[in-house]
Amino acid sequence: MINLILVSHSEKLAAGLKELLAEMAPDTPVLLAAGLADGTIGTDASRIEETMNELTDDGLILTDIGSATMNAELALELYSGDRSVQFVEAPLVEGAFLAAVLSGQSKSLDEIVTGVKSEFG
Repeated sequence: MINLILVSHSEKLAAGLKELLAEMAPDTPVLLAAGLADGTIGTDASRIEETMNELTDDGLILTDIGSATMNAELALELYSGDRSVQFVEAPLVEGAFLAAVLSGQSKSLDEIVTGVKSEFG
């Protein structure tokens, strides 16, 4: 099952979204790379890369705004793991909801990316 990585400046926002997704698609693994290590607002490419190393299957990254996207793209460049990981640009909440549902339907990473892009891209 495709794992989702939520990259947000706010750890609380990402945790709340993870809670919502657990209600809608309880079997979809959702990992968080949100906020900074000290609990403040921000994103960090190394934290995103560390989260990518925790994947149990291929992964899809969704971000909130600005530097979250930049850091996610940098983390993808740095990632040397054996899982396939893609970034898709979509509204965080709506994109994550659709991706989680599609993952729960055992869609492939490419099918999920295509589905999210066709809806929001």
